[in-house]
Amino acid sequence: MSKNVPSLVAEEITLSRETRRILDGVSLAVTPGKFMAVIGPNGAGKSTLLSVMSGLFKAGSGQVMLNGRAISDYRPSERARHCAVMRQDNARPSGMTVLEAVELGRLAYGAEEDVRSVAWEMLQQMNLSDLAGRDCSRLSGGEWQRVAFARTVAQISGGETAGVLLLDEPVSSLDPSHQHQLLGEARRLARAGHGVLAILHDLNLTAHYADEVALLAAGRIHSSGPASEIMQPAVLSEIYGCRVTEIREGGQRALVSLSAERTR
Repeated sequence: MSKNVPSLVAEEITLSRETRRILDGVSLAVTPGKFMAVIGPNGAGKSTLLSVMSGLFKAGSGQVMLNGRAISDYRPSERARHCAVMRQDNARPSGMTVLEAVELGRLAYGAEEDVRSVAWEMLQQMNLSDLAGRDCSRLSGGEWQRVAFARTVAQISGGETAGVLLLDEPVSSLDPSHQHQLLGEARRLARAGHGVLAILHDLNLTAHYADEVALLAAGRIHSSGPASEIMQPAVLSEIYGCRVTEIREGGQRALVSLSAERTR
């Protein structure tokens, strides 16, 4: 698929729960070769949007297209080969080693000779080889998050076409060094031709790694476009309800949020 043609598209998605409208006419496109971040306040609908785009939730109206086909038309195993999802609630498989857990990412491909080699490759890329034989129950939260990412990437590796990687707060349990490692790997996958969408909260990480940003607020897209345009203090201050400013030093740019006491 051409890098100019979106591989995953949400068109005018609406979704309600009881009397609350969670998503309200949201349109978004994930393009091969691009890293898109979705940001916004808590309760904006970010995780719900990812669930709809992955096919887990059915929208009240609108449609999601994966490689030009309605995502609902795919069999689960077929969809899994094109679109891999790392969720916030990735459950640890009981009584399973790290290597075996990453091998689960290849289930959609059936019997393969290269399952273990793909899993090893993912562990090496994430510097997890020394944990390969450890039981998943003995991992820290951050270690498990990195393993879950490796398993998710294994799901779309080596396919005939570029895949889509959907990541729901993938660095929430990681220290700064591993945050950069994971998001750097996600960006590398985008550069290799995959489409990447990540829900993020850290403004600096978003500005540093994302090519494009969609800013979601109250179930609607407030603004979207190149990260250099969206990740601006005036835009972010309005949405988050606190003052966001920038600091520049030695060619580096940092976004800083200030408490209400500091802005008086």
